[in-house]
Amino acid sequence: MNYHVRTKESYPHLTKGLKRIAEALLATPIMFATYTAKKNAETLDVSETMVIRFCKAIGYHGYRELQLDVQHSLLSLKLDSDDLFERKENSFESIMNVDAQNILQAPSNIDWKMAEQIVETLIQAIEIKVVGYYQSYSYAHWFSFNLNSLLNNSSLYRPETDAVIMNKGKENCVVIFSYYRYALESIRIAEEAKENGNTVIIITDSVLSPISHLGDYVLSIQIAQKSILEKGPVTFSLLNSLLLHIAKKIEKVELVNPINKYYIK
Repeated sequence: MNYHVRTKESYPHLTKGLKRIAEALLATPIMFATYTAKKNAETLDVSETMVIRFCKAIGYHGYRELQLDVQHSLLSLKLDSDDLFERKENSFESIMNVDAQNILQAPSNIDWKMAEQIVETLIQAIEIKVVGYYQSYSYAHWFSFNLNSLLNNSSLYRPETDAVIMNKGKENCVVIFSYYRYALESIRIAEEAKENGNTVIIITDSVLSPISHLGDYVLSIQIAQKSILEKGPVTFSLLNSLLLHIAKKIEKVELVNPINKYYIK
């Protein structure tokens, strides 16, 4: 078993402190592939002893053994991606193949029970506001448009015109996209929504992102790469899955592709 499988299997039995390290490993394995145990301990604000204890808790003899496994796993992934570029004559096709590979690998890292809870929460909400700044804006815009076509109660948060987030109460829902480097404005809106008693749904790229603790529901899309261009296809695929599940539950699957609204059919 590689580090990912060991960590996922051991996670329920770990202490709170060890779970913090486990979440960091799953979200950003490159830290463990490159940093020393001491450096990771400083980054995560834990003791070096706790990092070593975590390694042993998931079945390794020590930090070095875990680090070698992480390095091997990341190297194997990189070689697969490089091979796509070498084998394909068409570079555009190669890039799409890498995107497809990321989409195929992502589901094993996603909390699908959390996704089900988010679907139910959105269906039951009276009003939904969708928020995204900078690189996350495209996700928020696309999701809010399609969600509103299904539920008729969703809108995109526009900072230039929206003075406040929304009405008070948990029946009003705020969906916030927050990706590295994590906009301060998104965190401020999440704090405001919590003060209003709203239900806050966070879609982010790490369970350790600075906004995660503010979410009632947090859906993390964890892939090794940091590039927003690599995370984009995975994110849109996940959002498509959420929308289709909502459409099926409310028996409006036909609205996902409303051809009667278009001139050309």
